[in-house]
Amino acid sequence: MSRDKKRFIINLFIIFFVCTFLISGFFIGRYYFTIYRSEKRVKDLKKLINGQIVINDENGENGDEGYEVNLVSYNNKEIQQKFLEVYKSNQDFMGWLTVDGTDIDYPVMYTPEDEEFYLRREFDKKWSVEGTPFIAGGCDPLKPTDNVIIYGHNMNTGTLFGALTKFEDESFLKKHKYVEFDTVKEDAVYEIIAVFRTEINVYDASTFRYYTYFDFENKKEFKDYVKRAKEAGTYDIETTAKYGDKLLTLSTCSYHNDRGRLVVVCKRVKVNGKNVSKE
Repeated sequence: MSRDKKRFIINLFIIFFVCTFLISGFFIGRYYFTIYRSEKRVKDLKKLINGQIVINDENGENGDEGYEVNLVSYNNKEIQQKFLEVYKSNQDFMGWLTVDGTDIDYPVMYTPEDEEFYLRREFDKKWSVEGTPFIAGGCDPLKPTDNVIIYGHNMNTGTLFGALTKFEDESFLKKHKYVEFDTVKEDAVYEIIAVFRTEINVYDASTFRYYTYFDFENKKEFKDYVKRAKEAGTYDIETTAKYGDKLLTLSTCSYHNDRGRLVVVCKRVKVNGKNVSKE
């Protein structure tokens, strides 16, 4: 092979690797930019909230006086005053989720006719690798149904629902047991009762299909659901739920297998500052 031909082949390889590097850099940069943009948008949205969103009490038990939320009318719907400006920005907005001890502090969307609309969209509907937490289409978050399921991505940057992995550590849970989900109609605090890994497997009847439970037909079905969630748990959690309690389920991907899921199940303990569930 002549020297010129060798030089030509070497130059081709150099061009190929440079192009590969530039293209990879573009996609990596785009990935992190969309995450930055989404997180900034969330911070900007929170500035529109006219009121605080915090876990009411450190232990979720102090006080039982309650309070009345301030509801205002908008487009023939009753909306919490504190969320009015956020709701005006996007009427798919259903509430705000805050998880104690984590950076989970996000708006939650609801599009029952197209459940996964926000899977890869941020609040303003622009494409985003993060997406925005969204409620399962079979739920009614305002009724609410017996179990409201919220999905969110497990980002390797630790954003969105990536922080739920912290609850696989029992010592972390003991210090951070509460989740607040304030909807456009009411404020609510939930206590975690189960943390478990599972998988989506429609071919295995024995798989715990936690994502199919919205309203329970009877006491037995409710007890069976709670029992299976706790039996699947990473560790034992003393707090449980009784028939009539409202549940909140947070679901994200888990990378222990291709269709793995990490699930956190909570029971409602306060509505508008008033205790609603006592063992």
